[in-house]
Amino acid sequence: MKVLIQYTQTGKYRDQAWEAPTFKASGEIQAVTPSYAAQMIEQNKALLVTSDDEHIVVEAR
Repeated sequence: MKVLIQYTQTGKYRDQAWEAPTFKASGEIQAVTPSYAAQMIEQNKALLVTSDDEHIVVEAR
């Protein structure tokens, strides 16, 4: 399971430690693991993407 976040800061990010960092622009949306989403949100580098009725948007794999 992954959740959608929207980056608030431009930079190089990686969801998993073994992945190469990729460039993400502010405003870009990406599906990430819940733990990575929590880390980015806590650091004010991303926002959680929610639906119009404020449900979390989840991507099931």
